[in-house]
Amino acid sequence: MKKTTHIGLLVDASRAYGRGICRGVANFADTRPDWLILAHERPELNELPDWLKKGRVDGLIAYIPNRKLHRKISSLGIPVVDVHGRCRSANIPAIESDAEIIVTLAFEFFLKSGFEHLAFCGYPSVFFSDQREAAFRSQAAQSGKAVHIYAPARSGQAGDDLYRFEKARLGQEAGLSRWLRALPKPVAILACNDIRGQQVINACREAGLAMPEEVCVLGVDNDEIICRLCRPTLSSIEPDVERIGGLAAQLMAAQLARKPVAAIHHIPPRQVVQRESTDTVAARHPVVVQAARLIRDPRHAEASVEQICEQAGVSRSTLDKLFLTHLGRPVAKEITRIRLQRSEQLLRHTDLSLTQIAQRCGFSSATYFCRFFKRDTGLTPNAYRKS
Repeated sequence: MKKTTHIGLLVDASRAYGRGICRGVANFADTRPDWLILAHERPELNELPDWLKKGRVDGLIAYIPNRKLHRKISSLGIPVVDVHGRCRSANIPAIESDAEIIVTLAFEFFLKSGFEHLAFCGYPSVFFSDQREAAFRSQAAQSGKAVHIYAPARSGQAGDDLYRFEKARLGQEAGLSRWLRALPKPVAILACNDIRGQQVINACREAGLAMPEEVCVLGVDNDEIICRLCRPTLSSIEPDVERIGGLAAQLMAAQLARKPVAAIHHIPPRQVVQRESTDTVAARHPVVVQAARLIRDPRHAEASVEQICEQAGVSRSTLDKLFLTHLGRPVAKEITRIRLQRSEQLLRHTDLSLTQIAQRCGFSSATYFCRFFKRDTGLTPNAYRKS
């Protein structure tokens, strides 16, 4: 009988990011019948649990947010994989979401919607937030865009204890409201994570700012519960957390087999998941705004280019010129982009049949929808849904 390998798992499973990592570890563990996963799901990881101190594990996969915990884990003398990335060291491989690609997705999304004013709202001094802010500044400089960065007073900074700061978030919204009122409008804001995005949305409501018409907000992590509880619901960038968990388990297996592993691993996010907080177009021309709203309205999902032009009161050639000037694409491409976006959301989040999805997204038939979808994504709708 093969000896049981005990793997400790210190990951905050109270949020979607941590739960996704746990799923990824579990998926790998399904292929290793000799592995026994010992999970410890405390929301605040500053101390080692007693069972871990007694040396009952062969390896440890952990979310290590500070040096204090990093030192204690290092002293255990067992193979470790860090799924946070702040406390890098040569002896503990670390995995983190790729900040550069997260910001690239946000920039592409904002620019496609026609925004001229861009802003970032994070937690100064928090590792992942500072990474994303630096990438935001860098990409803004490359694009020639002026950006606005939220910089709270020192008393409003999170420091090492992000959990405690987030719990006190109601006290932070007054400062956010002042910053939001002073921003040029319309403005698109990337929040460093979904909790920060929720705070921005609440501060906008406090400041009497219209969302998404004046302020468009995009979070990171795609924690569905947090995003759906926001009003308006929060759009978010979805990280590939199951891949992070799966890779962590693979690196652990390699270390246990005494194989060399790289010190740093960056995992790109999956996609932007759109909800109400970004459902707008920031064009300055009123006809473009009117037409774009019609295209985004599910009640007009079946509207043709000609029907959109008629409702907007202009000819097709005029509307195409306006869309090219303000959004960089003609009307027909905007219609197909929105239909594809809507169909992806329905495939991900509902059990509707392909015929029902085709009807809701304005396609004449399920056959045409499948052909269109595969042409644009490289996958059939069923393959996309399974993936």
